[in-house]
Amino acid sequence: MEITRLITPAEVLELAFPSNQYLPEEMILPAKIDTAQYRFLKPAFGNLYPCLAEERYETFLGQFVKPALAYYVRYLIIDDLSALPGTSGVLQTETDYAEAASEKNMEKVKRQAKEDADVLLRFALDYVEAHTDQFPEYNDAEIENKPKVCMKGGFIF
Repeated sequence: MEITRLITPAEVLELAFPSNQYLPEEMILPAKIDTAQYRFLKPAFGNLYPCLAEERYETFLGQFVKPALAYYVRYLIIDDLSALPGTSGVLQTETDYAEAASEKNMEKVKRQAKEDADVLLRFALDYVEAHTDQFPEYNDAEIENKPKVCMKGGFIF
């Protein structure tokens, strides 16, 4: 079975990383995109998931799915950006002009990326559920582990 990637590394960088933060496209491994799709999107969209790459869903994909997917990929690669395995073991990047973030700060950044992705995915699912006539493959009754995001008083639950 061939995997259809719904987003490119360049799109991940454009959608989920600040433009002043240089990160080479090579840091966005295809396996991370595949993992994000299968771990987060496939369970959320159910039978609609295999159809998302079809031309009829191109606008929906660009407006709703890609932003969420980009943030899920960001969430997955944060650990890769902080420490790189090599022949000498796991190394932490250090330069004369910057120092690596603490583990606590890294966890904050990861958590924020995941929360942003979850909210963006909820936007996409809300749109699908409000326009079921446009998404005949979607059946939320069949979906396991449907993401649940609730905002109260500025807090995301």
